[in-house]
Amino acid sequence: MNPKEKIDLTGPEATRRTFLQWLGTGTVLTLAQAAACAGPPHLHGRPLPDTGKDAGTDTDAVIDAAGDAPDAGRTDYPFTPGSTSEGTVFARWPERTVDPQDLERILQDWRLTVDGLVETPRVFRFDELVELSRLNQTMDFHCVEGWSILDVPWNGLHLSTLWDLVHPKAEATHVTFHTIGGTYNESLPLPIATEPHTLLAYGIAGSTIPLKHGFPVRLVVPRLLAYKSPKYVQRIELTDRPVQGFWVQRGYSYDGPVPESRLREGKY
Repeated sequence: MNPKEKIDLTGPEATRRTFLQWLGTGTVLTLAQAAACAGPPHLHGRPLPDTGKDAGTDTDAVIDAAGDAPDAGRTDYPFTPGSTSEGTVFARWPERTVDPQDLERILQDWRLTVDGLVETPRVFRFDELVELSRLNQTMDFHCVEGWSILDVPWNGLHLSTLWDLVHPKAEATHVTFHTIGGTYNESLPLPIATEPHTLLAYGIAGSTIPLKHGFPVRLVVPRLLAYKSPKYVQRIELTDRPVQGFWVQRGYSYDGPVPESRLREGKY
């Protein structure tokens, strides 16, 4: 891997109808494995499951995701299926597979539930999320393994957009993100979940996120290590207490801050 290599994010465009037709066919769903960014087996003295897959990362490696892509600043993206092919940001985006799952049937009927300590619980289809007020932001993404991806042009929505619809109760102090299958649930204090750059992401530069990177939606918390940004979110629960998520139960810090030496001004 060339640490400074720029990756072109340009790609085909399609209408929302085209995307929704694709979503119904489940084209991307043949990638039936859940993936998570996590540390190598020696970190914290806690072994990870042996999946026979190499994370393929270089310590302190970085990828400039935005590069010179002309679409990086757009706000009118027509969402198209994410590709893992050469020439896209996803092509060299490492991931560690820790729990292979059959997600096809689940994703075909995917809904996002927002409930818990709220006045008005809601359930959203994917297309309904895309219709909500969109937040486009270019932020860095840091894994606990030591690699980073720079200038990722995320598309999604700020959680306050959902809060405006569900009306959190005064006693809510934390947010639990439940993932498909319930394995990689994660928790954040409510103030961190509502920081300006915390994002519920459904796309990168106008493409939906490929399945192995979290399709249909994932959390993105740029100033925290990536294990605090769970993939495959299907329920957001407001609670009055923290939850010890998958990686925290295995010895990782609940707070998960990115070391200051890795943070770039304006990119977290």
